[in-house]
Order: sequence, then C-alpha cells, then structure tokens
Amino acid sequence: MGAGTIALLWALASEPAGAGVALASSDAAGPVDGDRAGVRGAEELAVSGDYSAAPGVEVPAAIEPRLAELAAAFRRATGKPLVITDGTRRPEVQAELMLRNLERGDDVVRNYANKSAARAVADAYAQARTGGRAAALAALTTVIRAQVAAGDYVSKHLREGAVDVRCTGLDKRERATLKRLAKARGIAVVDESRTSTPHYHLNFVR
Repeated sequence: MGAGTIALLWALASEPAGAGVALASSDAAGPVDGDRAGVRGAEELAVSGDYSAAPGVEVPAAIEPRLAELAAAFRRATGKPLVITDGTRRPEVQAELMLRNLERGDDVVRNYANKSAARAVADAYAQARTGGRAAALAALTTVIRAQVAAGDYVSKHLREGAVDVRCTGLDKRERATLKRLAKARGIAVVDESRTSTPHYHLNFVR
C-alpha cells in the first residue's frame, strides 16, 4: 500500500482487507462491509437501514449478521441507526494508526489489550524513529505483518472481529442502551468516547 492510498484512507475518516460493501441494513442477505484519523459528519454518510459505514470502511463478513442484529435492536429501542467508523484493517493501516498514536505520545502498551504485541510495535518505533517517519512506518508494518502471520493480533480489527461505532450524537440513555444491547449479545464494549475520535469499540471475538 502506497503513501497515497494511506492518505486517502485517513482523509475518508482501520482499513479495507476483507470482502464487503460500505452500506448495510439488517435486512441485507449477504456480507456487508473505525479508530480512524477523524470522524466524518452525518451529512457525509449515506444511511441505509439500521446502520451505515463511513466511506472506505469495511465490516467483516463473519460478524456482519451479529452487527446487523445489534443495529436493528438499537434502532427499535432508540429510532437511530448506528454509524460504523472503523472495521477491518490491513497491517499497513494499523501501522499508520499506531505510528500516529506513538508520535503524539500515547502509551500504546497501556491502550491495547494485547500488551506483548503492542510492546513489540512500540519497541520497533523506538529503534526506527531516528531514521525518519517513512522508516518508522516500514518498521511498524513489518512487525504487525509478522504478528498477523503468526496469528498474534495487536488489534481485533486485524482479525476481522471488531468495529468502531460513533457515539457523538447519542445521548446518555442511548449510549447506555447500546452498551446493554451489545453485552447481552456477547459483544464486548470498550468505551473510547473520551478520545479525540469518540467511539465505542465493539469486539465480536475473544
């Protein structure tokens, strides 16, 4: 993936890796496809059915039925659709995201559940950063690719088992409803509503 492609992904708003489409409804019969650089406004999203995906976002086909069912339940309870801001990621984009976080001083080991994988990424950054941003990005990408090949995922987005749901525009009751409905369906919720890109990270796999 070239720098231009990565830049386009950032401009659009986790990274495509699996089959899918950008819009989804709970009535969809087939597979439907963020922590992205930014969150686009609702006017920039084409909404269809019970959830929509920001441009460039792919929802993993393996979890789409469960996401669609959750979105349908949420819409019945609140009258609102869900907005998916991140889905499946390629290693290259995961590397770009983590590099951004490291450059701004985030503690990625603390922020990621897979501490050993995150520490390996942080160590690669520490060793390569003096060579410039391109060298650091290449080093992080190499590490993450090797982890994925070994079945070790620093983020569940890489194993097509997670999506991010926008929470701006949801009031306190609606946020609580989303958490309750997700947890009732065995979907783990990580509250990242206080980050620079407010969202709930939904893990569909353990």
